[in-house]
Amino acid sequence: MAAPRKTAASKTSLAAKQAEATHNEKTEDETPEFATFEFKGETYEVPTDPLDIPMDVAYAESEMDVIEVIVGPEQWEKFRNTRPTIRDFRKFSELVLEKSGQGEDEGN
Repeated sequence: MAAPRKTAASKTSLAAKQAEATHNEKTEDETPEFATFEFKGETYEVPTDPLDIPMDVAYAESEMDVIEVIVGPEQWEKFRNTRPTIRDFRKFSELVLEKSGQGEDEGN
């Protein structure tokens, strides 16, 4: 008697279950890490992994929107209270992107 053949559906189902189990393990074990940096006498904190950045960044329409989403409303307000210049914003945004794992050195 021939052994029953595995169907493509059963292989796919098994692979999906294994991938889900692996993802769930990683998700539970991985707590977002944050990097801090100083700018104009204030301390800021951003996620170090781009995957931990809020999904709203996908809806950003400008670089300013991207930076605002990454740092969050409270830190954005703190930055705005420093009365920044456009040059200050450029430096601040470079720091935010670098510290959040999106700098040019990341090898896109």
